[in-house]
Amino acid sequence: MKCPTCGTENDPNAAFCDQCGASLARPTPPPASAKPAGDVTPPPFPPPPERIGIPLAPCRLEIGGKTLTVPLKKEAVIGRAESTGTWKPDVDLGPFGGKSDAGVSRKHAKIVWQGGWMIEDLNSTNGTYLRGQRLPPNQRTLLNNGDALLIGKVEVKFLAQ
Repeated sequence: MKCPTCGTENDPNAAFCDQCGASLARPTPPPASAKPAGDVTPPPFPPPPERIGIPLAPCRLEIGGKTLTVPLKKEAVIGRAESTGTWKPDVDLGPFGGKSDAGVSRKHAKIVWQGGWMIEDLNSTNGTYLRGQRLPPNQRTLLNNGDALLIGKVEVKFLAQ
C-alpha cells in the first residue's frame, strides 16, 4: 500500500506508514442507500490526532560527553558491531565503551518513531533501563528529551531536537 503523504510503499495490512507515520486507513464509501449529510463528509475513521502531520524528527544520544546523531529513519537499532564487521547497528556503541564486557548486545535496543520517539529493548541479555527502571523486552516505551538510559553498562542521555 502506498502512503498518501510521503509515497512510501508499505505492507498492505499496515495501519500507519513505516516512514512518516501517516494513517493508511482508507475511508469506506457510504452505502448507496445513504443520503448525503452535507457538502463535506468526513472519513469514518480519521487518523489519531497524534499522527496528523508529525514528521520524523531528528534525535541524538549523548554518551560520555560526546554527542552521537541518530540516523534519520523510523527505526534505528542500537548495539555493537561484530568484530568481523559483518553486522553493524544503526547506532554503534562500541566506540563509546559499548563492548560485550560492558553488557551491550549486538542488537540491544531500538528507537522507533511513532509521532514521538519510543525505545524498545530487543530481549538483550543485560537489559535496557529508562529512568532507572528495566524495560520489559519487546515493548515500546515513550522517550522524553533528556531521559537517562542505561544500555548494558553504558550510560546514555536521549536528546530530542
